[in-house]
Amino acid sequence: MVVVVGRLNGDRVAGVSTHHRRSVCQVCGRTDPRKLVQALIPDSSAIDELELGADGYRLVTVCSDDELHALIALGRATWVDEQLWLGRLGRASIAPGMRRATLLAVARWAGLTHEQLRRVVAWNATRVASTESLPGGQLLR
Repeated sequence: MVVVVGRLNGDRVAGVSTHHRRSVCQVCGRTDPRKLVQALIPDSSAIDELELGADGYRLVTVCSDDELHALIALGRATWVDEQLWLGRLGRASIAPGMRRATLLAVARWAGLTHEQLRRVVAWNATRVASTESLPGGQLLR
């Protein structure tokens, strides 16, 4: 497997050979494995269950720089900090010892400030498909 890690327009990206991974470009449907690479792109809805430092990045398969640039631009344009923080709250709410914890304790475990918690609760309240409670049972109020 070949892995290349670097930065593209300020974003962390990692290209990976895809001979044994996804074998279809997620943009155009191309299937030639010699042209396909996988890359991490910004996505505020992406929360990694195991690696906290991977939050905010989604792995995609593309076959051209143009497609990669377009997906990075889309990720930047649709980024919502509060969406990322809500995902982190959800993950923290089911951590050992957090199931019966207060929302403030969960926010602290997730690494959120009081201001970030206030913003995520306010943002969530304005969404059509708002989340009433976290997976650990904490109400989002």
